[in-house]
Amino acid sequence: MLWNFILYLLYGLTFFTLGVAILSRDIRLSELGIAKILWLLAAFGIIHGFHEWLELLELLFPEIINSNFTLFRLVVVSLSFLFLFYFGLFLNIITLRGDQALKTTPPVVKALVGVLALSLVLFAAYHDLGTARGFSTRLLVAFPGGMLSGVGLVLYSRTVRTFSGTVAGNFILAGSCMICYAVLTGLIPSDVVFPFLGIKVIVLRGLSAFLIMTFTIRALSVFNLEQRELINEKLLRFSQSEKLTSMGILAAGIAHEINNPLTNISLNVEMLKDLVGNDAKIAKKVEAIERNIDRASRIAKELLHFSREKETDLLPTDLNRIVSSVKNLLTSQPRSKIIRLNLQDIPNIKGIPWKLEEVFINLLMNSLDACGEQDSIEIKTFCLNDKVIATITDTGLGIKEAHLGKIFDPFFTTKEIGKGTGLGLSVCYNIIRQHDGTLDLTSSEQSGTIVTLTFPVAIDDN
Repeated sequence: MLWNFILYLLYGLTFFTLGVAILSRDIRLSELGIAKILWLLAAFGIIHGFHEWLELLELLFPEIINSNFTLFRLVVVSLSFLFLFYFGLFLNIITLRGDQALKTTPPVVKALVGVLALSLVLFAAYHDLGTARGFSTRLLVAFPGGMLSGVGLVLYSRTVRTFSGTVAGNFILAGSCMICYAVLTGLIPSDVVFPFLGIKVIVLRGLSAFLIMTFTIRALSVFNLEQRELINEKLLRFSQSEKLTSMGILAAGIAHEINNPLTNISLNVEMLKDLVGNDAKIAKKVEAIERNIDRASRIAKELLHFSREKETDLLPTDLNRIVSSVKNLLTSQPRSKIIRLNLQDIPNIKGIPWKLEEVFINLLMNSLDACGEQDSIEIKTFCLNDKVIATITDTGLGIKEAHLGKIFDPFFTTKEIGKGTGLGLSVCYNIIRQHDGTLDLTSSEQSGTIVTLTFPVAIDDN
């Protein structure tokens, strides 16, 4: 009697602790898909812990058992397994389709899935009415719910492996224990005693629950690691922004100082051309001087452009129209046919159209330079959480890992001398910042590049 009392007490406490541990985590700012559905696992833990304490109450006071108490206990256990079923189902959707899958899934589909799962629970509960142990609910809801959750946790470990191999291991262990729990709870009746071992199945269920709690709580450290990465990223962006601002002030001064002697040189070269007449040898030298003056002048203009601050008001702008216009402008470029558009319906953003065109032209020219005839470039636009997002994905050469930290630095370029000034991405960064947006770039050598531009949706002032 005492042993059963301790067992059910700890069994319920284990699940209750799991639920409280999840709810006590501040994961509101997390971008991981599992963060949006963890409350389902927490609800399962708290409600199922309460159910185990109901069984403990029944064990201590057998006289309270009646049809109403049995019905109440059936409702509680059905509700707990319903939450577990939902968690496993949605976790597998996220694992298969990405962290943003639930946000992009139509509400009708979510509602249909919810209704079907609830119908299954009601069907199982109906068959369990009047019975003591609710075996149909365990078989039809607890077993598939536990299996879905376990498999989902194991597969989701691949998503969090980028943060930490140890955290990924905890997800795998938590999922494996959840699968064991699904089998012990859903397929084996509660009064079974394993032969040779002489251990009741309820003991193994309790042990599985304890391991699920332990490894899940350890796995939750992924949110701490994620927050640390987000903080480091914000600090890096702030540092980059400060560096570009300082460089912009310096660049403006340099550009003005360069322009004055260049203008003087150009005037003198024009006068020199009149003096030399038709001497071909001297004319060739003069042309070389003019080419270098043009190049120096172009660099000075890019320096001024790089240093230029916000010059005009931001107006409601259709980003899809900008992208389509830029694609048409680049039709004369080699390999421009590999560019394809995937434009969804998106709201307007506040922008300066000609500056945004410059950003997309610059980014697409970089992609074209990195791509061959067999490669592809996709421009995709969509809306997510009151943000308009544009991605440029190419399958070209990519960027070396050693260069990734320098790509936004002014004057850094991987192109040959004379083919780039290294100001393109710095200018793009500044322009996107003027639009209150963000520019992110991920790349790996020989695997292509993905550039993500994020803009706030234009708010109607009327």
